Amino acid sequence: MSDRVDATDGRRQLARDAVVWGLPLVLFGRYLDAAVANGVRFNHFYMSSDVATPRSRAIGPNIDTMNGRAWIDLEEEPQVIGVPATADRYYTIQLQDMYMNSFAYVGRRTTGTAAGWFVLTPPGFSGRLPEGVTEVRAPTTKVLAFVRTLVRGSGDLDAVRAINGAFTLGPLSRFPEGQTAATVGAEALDVFQPSSRRTGGALPHIEIARSGAAYFAELDRLTHQFPPLDRDAPNLARLTPLDLGAGEAAHADLAGDVEGAVDLITKSVRSWSENGWLRRSNVAQFIADPLERAANHIYGPGTQVAEESVFYNLRKGPDGETLNGAKTYRLRFGPGELPPVDAFWSLTLYDGNYFLFDNPIDRYGVNDRTEGLRFEDDGSLEILVQPDPPAAGTANWLPGPPGDFQLVFRTYQPRQPVLDGSYRLPPLDIVGGAE
Repeated sequence: MSDRVDATDGRRQLARDAVVWGLPLVLFGRYLDAAVANGVRFNHFYMSSDVATPRSRAIGPNIDTMNGRAWIDLEEEPQVIGVPATADRYYTIQLQDMYMNSFAYVGRRTTGTAAGWFVLTPPGFSGRLPEGVTEVRAPTTKVLAFVRTLVRGSGDLDAVRAINGAFTLGPLSRFPEGQTAATVGAEALDVFQPSSRRTGGALPHIEIARSGAAYFAELDRLTHQFPPLDRDAPNLARLTPLDLGAGEAAHADLAGDVEGAVDLITKSVRSWSENGWLRRSNVAQFIADPLERAANHIYGPGTQVAEESVFYNLRKGPDGETLNGAKTYRLRFGPGELPPVDAFWSLTLYDGNYFLFDNPIDRYGVNDRTEGLRFEDDGSLEILVQPDPPAAGTANWLPGPPGDFQLVFRTYQPRQPVLDGSYRLPPLDIVGGAE
């Protein structure tokens, strides 16, 4: 009897391991399926024509950049990315493989801001490349590219639209004549989202939790289509006793373990508190630990490596209560206390559902480019977060809702003190409102 119990427990543990290790691939696979279903054209950049607003209903967007996406297919041949000169303006193209590894970046931090050509080559490629192009080796034959281009203010939108419209993609065999310019449009990125993200339904990882035994067949299909990296292959080999491709009926007894494993992942995001701000552990290009990798990518693609950006999240005030518009909050940076970055920083406010909050002055965050931001003579900066305009004026006002909300502070191209944790954001203070 004990042998049978041990065997059952071992099988269930393998099932949970399969969910933890395979979740980034299965989640990414669903984004790929959504793109196909929505008619996304492969090897073509789609660019938004505006920054995020509450009307876009994007979940947790930044308000600093105008963004783009491209699904890149390398099964037939390499593809060439063309980038325009941006005159030191921050931009980045984050490249993620099917396991959500951010295997490469093109942009200000890594390759500079001059015009250039970058050819993505598939696994095993050994062909000749033309002069003047830089090779980027992709670990899988499908790659998702994320474009982020800095917007310096409301008068800068046309300039950014022109820049993003100049990104190109095309096959190596037709380079350079076959390069195609990006499509720029107000709702250009909607087609990249699974229906649940566009309609307010269950988030994709919740849908995976509910998929039960069908999860294992999905993972089996994707691992055959997109084999893991050599250093990651042992994690797949360990799952051999599960026989992932045996069919749904063979795994019916493991349906509950899928949901349990997803629940474990959601509770395993590694973070620490700094003056009340929660910060994730530094995200690397390749995360060896399967649980840490899954936790960092549980909400979908696009999580940045720490060298590109580090985020801080604040949901509770110094009183231990959820941030709420019944109180007035102040974030004060003393002289020399602004975050050390090589690009920019921003503070964004979201409502309780992680949407941007609509307000009378259309200000959804405060950043180092906020027009009219007032600094004190000693270089200190105070930001007031409250529903109503402050008596001192709106220059440093971040409007909040009457109910619950949360704050996200972003640093781009953070310097070493941010990366090693020696820099700390100041605490948020309560300066008025409900007792």
